[in-house]
Amino acid sequence: MSSLGIIVIVIISVLAGFFINSVIYHAREGVKVGRPAPAFTGELLDGARVSQADWSRKPKPLLLCFVSPLCSACRRLAPFLDNLAKTYPKAGLNVLLLGIGGTSEDFQRWKSELDIALPVAVDVDGADKLRYAVYSLPAVFLISEGGIVQMIRTGFRPRDEQKYRDLFRRLVTS
Repeated sequence: MSSLGIIVIVIISVLAGFFINSVIYHAREGVKVGRPAPAFTGELLDGARVSQADWSRKPKPLLLCFVSPLCSACRRLAPFLDNLAKTYPKAGLNVLLLGIGGTSEDFQRWKSELDIALPVAVDVDGADKLRYAVYSLPAVFLISEGGIVQMIRTGFRPRDEQKYRDLFRRLVTS
């Protein structure tokens, strides 16, 4: 390869790096507590599309949870949230598991293995992962009925269980 070819490759690599860094920086800057939640669109396991604009029921807060079938913490969080949703149906909280890092078939198997009733959608093109700057799983966003981010949590540790219980209980009483 000639010197000119190497220089062109280096310049293209540097520009690509700046572009990727800019996308990540702006995504992280955009998702903050107290700010409007970014748009999301997923494909439910039955093939239907879902987004925050598609909720046909009365607007309620949404717990948007990014999960992956390969994530061990996600395998603990999903059944836990499913149980909370069943225990506190009057909390008025929609819970949506938005899958990344797998196909619809992967998530169908995952949902069946975990025996969960919560809706699962797949971020087919990966755009939602970027919009929400998801780099650690599980990533959970509480979005108010007005579309404002109220809480951001990543991971799922034993002490988090009580925080999620408190959230569901608080919504029942409010």
